[in-house]
Amino acid sequence: MAVCADYKIPHSAFLDWEPEDRAKAMAFMVAKADECVMCGTSGHEWEHDKNAYVPIAKFCHGCNIKKAASEGESSPGTTIELVRNTPLQRAKTQLALEERWSRRNKE
Repeated sequence: MAVCADYKIPHSAFLDWEPEDRAKAMAFMVAKADECVMCGTSGHEWEHDKNAYVPIAKFCHGCNIKKAASEGESSPGTTIELVRNTPLQRAKTQLALEERWSRRNKE
């Protein structure tokens, strides 16, 4: 059923697939489930080659902005998302800033 959920198809449609295609889809799901959620590698990859991967530092401007925005944020459960900066989003951001400024001045 996990394959059906991932492919967003009814189980009956999955059963109509060729047996080889069903086996491949299930094998792919099993392999993906074995991957580490933190780094994306699987244990078997390291068993065959202890140097299978090398760490490479990559800079992401978006992640940098998210990290900077989260510093000082103390509300539990708060996450920082990046959204496209459209005119509508700019207006929403401006309104939120004005609201925050207004509340601070009332205190």
